[in-house]
Amino acid sequence: MFRGPQIVETDILIIGSGIAGLEAALTVSGSGRKALLISKSPVGKANNTALAGGGFSFAAETLSIEAHIEKTMESGRFLNDRKLVELFIRKAPAKFEELRRLGLKGIYHGGGFNCRSSALIGGPDLTALLVRACRAAGVAFLDHIMITDFACSEGSCCGAVGFHKKTGDVLGFRSKAVILATGGGGGIYGVNDNAPGTTGDGYTLCLEAGLELKDMEFVQFYPLVYAGSGHSRMILPTAFGDAGKMINSKGEDLKEKYRLHQKPIAILCRDRLSQAFFEEVARGNGVDGAVLLDMRGADETKMSLSKEMISRYKARVRFDREPVKIMPACHHTMGGVETGIDGATGLPGLFAAGEVTGGIHGANRMGGNALSEGLVFGAVAADTACSYADSSTGARDFSRLIDQIASGRFRNTGNSGRPESEAVDLSKRLKSLLWEKIGIVRTRSSLLEGIEKIDEIGRLLKDAGAGSPSDFCRVLECRNAATIGKAIALAALERTESRGAHFREDFPAEDENWRKHIHIRLERGDLRLMLVA
Repeated sequence: MFRGPQIVETDILIIGSGIAGLEAALTVSGSGRKALLISKSPVGKANNTALAGGGFSFAAETLSIEAHIEKTMESGRFLNDRKLVELFIRKAPAKFEELRRLGLKGIYHGGGFNCRSSALIGGPDLTALLVRACRAAGVAFLDHIMITDFACSEGSCCGAVGFHKKTGDVLGFRSKAVILATGGGGGIYGVNDNAPGTTGDGYTLCLEAGLELKDMEFVQFYPLVYAGSGHSRMILPTAFGDAGKMINSKGEDLKEKYRLHQKPIAILCRDRLSQAFFEEVARGNGVDGAVLLDMRGADETKMSLSKEMISRYKARVRFDREPVKIMPACHHTMGGVETGIDGATGLPGLFAAGEVTGGIHGANRMGGNALSEGLVFGAVAADTACSYADSSTGARDFSRLIDQIASGRFRNTGNSGRPESEAVDLSKRLKSLLWEKIGIVRTRSSLLEGIEKIDEIGRLLKDAGAGSPSDFCRVLECRNAATIGKAIALAALERTESRGAHFREDFPAEDENWRKHIHIRLERGDLRLMLVA
């Protein structure tokens, strides 16, 4: 099933092809160094940047740098790393102008820019633009590669090991530095708007390399996701939340019932709105597992959308003819591996950027900051990695190191007599479990039950069958999802308060004594927690 390993050499290895990874690769190539970008999916596609609405937040006409900093800190309930926030926000406007010079189209607004014009999402245009720029700059690409391990020698990262999901070729990537930009883990939840395969792979790589994750309990859910047939992942514009009436199966006005009057409601009341929808469905007041958004007769001139875009939404969801079924979905994970302001992790030679990192967003992310900070820190991590690479000597016997890693990872990966569909079935079971027990509304009992059942799934995954490289990829993704799901649950159980995107029904108030971070590391195969002020 697997062949190799073969050795591939480069100056800087970048893992992930969202905005952070593509910007990192472009920066590395611009420095004159050889950049190789690895992607689990086709490059620039099937990632969260490609599915993004296309909004960038940065200091502009009606949003000063100071105001942007404070809004970001307030959104994160002051758990953000202020140094990271300030660096990102001060660099974002100039960095964004580089995208404009590359040819990114869209519309400026008072607090940034939106590259969604007539299309329903702006991500495809953004990633296509960056992929073209990378190709023109000489960046090398390899897609359909699942990275399984970092290659470390004498306490430093000197590359990675992975395999081709279709051919089974095992590859050892030798590099002077590695930049991790694999995105987050929102796809582990049963209801999500993330790209397929967003299973926390980068988080697990970091844990297995001895690094700590922070703030994993903070998972953001976006309330306005279309729940109609065939479009379960389509995010509706925030303007729809203000324009329409939100009702349950009894006809009750949910804005009034939960006293949600701030506008834009889908941004300023995002968490409370998601919690309200979840509770209504749980109480039996939902409509096919959703609530209704009634926009019939809404004033379209107040939606801040182009006439062409409004027409497209009318054709897709028929909001002018009937109430639209909506539900919250997992949108973003705020936690991740800790980095300094230079993008360096605690493992020499490994740098990180984008959603795989933790610290910048704190307890919740301000809308529009994800693309902006991915752009900024992709470049920051690349600059630091290039400087590090100039003095890096790499592993002395890289081929032997890769053989050892590959032997341990790919030994006994055959079917073992168990059904190859088992990983798919366990993944579905895990997703439902995380949504119901470790999702929007949490309690001590639900978290403890969730942890127990995750452990049960983890035991079954140890011997899950894999008859092909793609099957083995699914097994690894499910194992990663179980590991990260348990990390979220343990941190959520430890944090006995509600803050930002983390809501404990049994501890509904924010507690100033909890203005601290929960770190998680892997010790002898088990997750361990630490509190850090």
